[in-house]
Amino acid sequence: MLGNSVSLVATMKGLPLAYNKDLQETQTPLFDTAGRTLAVLDVTTGCVRELEFDIPRMRIAASRGGLNALAAAAFLSRRGTPFRKAHESIGRAVQLSLSKKCELEELSTEDLSRCDIDVPLDAFRAALTLDSVLALHDVEGGTAPLRVEAAIRNVRERLDSIQEPARERT
Repeated sequence: MLGNSVSLVATMKGLPLAYNKDLQETQTPLFDTAGRTLAVLDVTTGCVRELEFDIPRMRIAASRGGLNALAAAAFLSRRGTPFRKAHESIGRAVQLSLSKKCELEELSTEDLSRCDIDVPLDAFRAALTLDSVLALHDVEGGTAPLRVEAAIRNVRERLDSIQEPARERT
């Protein structure tokens, strides 16, 4: 498919200003790519239909490994710490959590103080929960639950608008 794309671009680039019979050469790669795309969509549809998600395991995996470090820096920044300093402090906290073989939210008040983080421990930990981290990205295409629900609704509406004319033809 990539080769077909390159072939189309090369053909189009080589055309003179007016119509040229070379445009006929674009049909083969175009239809080949269309056929392959439909085949890939069939396979993908079958795979997605059979997917099963282990949600509890996914939540655990998404809550580990410092994936919440940006949320921690954003938390400090919202409390008035310049982001540059918040980034530095959280970087030290991540290094400390790695050396202690624990998660960022498992650090003690003393550990956080050593990293120049002086905030209430409960508030800090609350900002690092998976739900808080997901809600942090409240932009179009982001992970905030309301944004994800809106995206799902949008896709369903688009699918319905595509499938309705197909049902009418059959």
